[in-house]
Amino acid sequence: MNNFKYISENTIRHISLHDCCCTRMYWDESLLIFELEWMEVMSSHPDNPYEKAHQSGTGRIVLKDAVIKSGELVKGDYRIPIDTLSEIKGFDILTFDEIIGNGEFELSLFGDSVSEPEAEFIEMKVGYSSSKVMFNELGGVSWFESDNFCNPDQ
Repeated sequence: MNNFKYISENTIRHISLHDCCCTRMYWDESLLIFELEWMEVMSSHPDNPYEKAHQSGTGRIVLKDAVIKSGELVKGDYRIPIDTLSEIKGFDILTFDEIIGNGEFELSLFGDSVSEPEAEFIEMKVGYSSSKVMFNELGGVSWFESDNFCNPDQ
């Protein structure tokens, strides 16, 4: 798990995962692990030396002492509960929001187009004691920081 160049603790608020692909979400005892194709690392992240957000390559987020508060896959009219035995692959993240209160962390996740098990949506709320964000090099400027996105008329 330590094969990443940059590993930071409790820095989820300094990344954006909107439209990022989670290739695999799985459990390792009390750890909930998200493997990602890429992440948007905000300029405020301690491992981003740039003035703008930049896209990483593959990355990982690990939630320690994770407890599912609610979680389900939605497929038509069916709702499939998510538990600590669940392994979910290939979904696009639409929201990945962290709430911090009284020294506790909670993650609210919503995604779509789940590949395995096949579902239309994934929804979860997870409590945890701490998190780690891991990635290697930063690539280009994030799409939402690009000149074309910021100034579409130019």
